[in-house]
Amino acid sequence: MTLKRITFSGRLGIPNANDTEDVPKTLIRGLICMALDIAIFLGISITLFYMFAGYAVSPFERPVPCDDDSIKQPFKNNTVRMKQLLAVSLGTPFFIICFVEAIIFRHAQGNNKLAHYFTTSTLLYLKYLLTFALCTFLMEYMKCAVGRLRPHFLAVCQPDWSRMDCTNKEYIPVSETFCMNPDTRRIRTARTSFPSGHTAAAFHVLFFLCIYLTRMANVSGLPSLYKTRNVLLLIYSTWTAFTAITRVTDNWHYPTDVLGELELDTSRCRFEIINA
Repeated sequence: MTLKRITFSGRLGIPNANDTEDVPKTLIRGLICMALDIAIFLGISITLFYMFAGYAVSPFERPVPCDDDSIKQPFKNNTVRMKQLLAVSLGTPFFIICFVEAIIFRHAQGNNKLAHYFTTSTLLYLKYLLTFALCTFLMEYMKCAVGRLRPHFLAVCQPDWSRMDCTNKEYIPVSETFCMNPDTRRIRTARTSFPSGHTAAAFHVLFFLCIYLTRMANVSGLPSLYKTRNVLLLIYSTWTAFTAITRVTDNWHYPTDVLGELELDTSRCRFEIINA
């Protein structure tokens, strides 16, 4: 079943394409349907993710290496915070899609243009959200399956060395690992280093925009869209590189976590994120 059949926005078209479109009525209906579709999708996705991450999967608990300096880095706050990441990864694509489709709408012909604009814009954004959600679920599963300790693991764990013995040992078994930090959620996060989630989100929006903007520019042939594509891709490439680098400098990830996620995203990019 396609998104057009199960969404409010997918049913905005007037029964007869030759009928005159009631612009004020279509505008109100379009905004309401768009808001409902996006709110419902986000609500369902967020609920399912919290259920998945909270109950369906848990990080593989690796033994703590005794002489591994890579997990002894100090804890630092995120340079790119989660709210900032989500604002860029989820918020800005919506406005870009609406802007690009508005340019197409301006040059379109027909009596049902406004309804088509809302339908196309909403469904494109929902497709983006769907791919973003699927990649997020896959990423969380991989992070838990690998269970790689973050560079700041010991700083977060705050191990009780009076109860842990590294004498003549290469690893401390999980059963003998005692963390004094009462924040179990943060300890859980410290066991999910690979792959980098922030990098995944940043690269996902970059790849989406690359595919979407290139396609729309080629299909329409409008010089303004080519210029828009070039400017936006430069901005998002810079943002993506900045996000990836700070994941390492903030001691949240190893370089291989970031490079590994880049390789995964590149492989996914071989398949088109959106349909024509």
